Amino acid sequence: MRIGLDIATYADNRSVDRFVIFTADTDCIPAFKHARKLGLQVVLVDLPGGNLVGELRRHADYVRRVELP
Repeated sequence: MRIGLDIATYADNRSVDRFVIFTADTDCIPAFKHARKLGLQVVLVDLPGGNLVGELRRHADYVRRVELP
């Protein structure tokens, strides 16, 4: 919830151009939608062993896969 509020606040203030987010929580989807409607990019990071559901992926502009050594 707090991450979503931060995303919405930064989006409303136009404080950033892009969010890079490490989450698998679908509760962030409304915040993703809000930010994208205001023209901000949402980058979702997919970590090894992560479980990103398709719905979460669909609401991000980019999904970046990170490989750890």
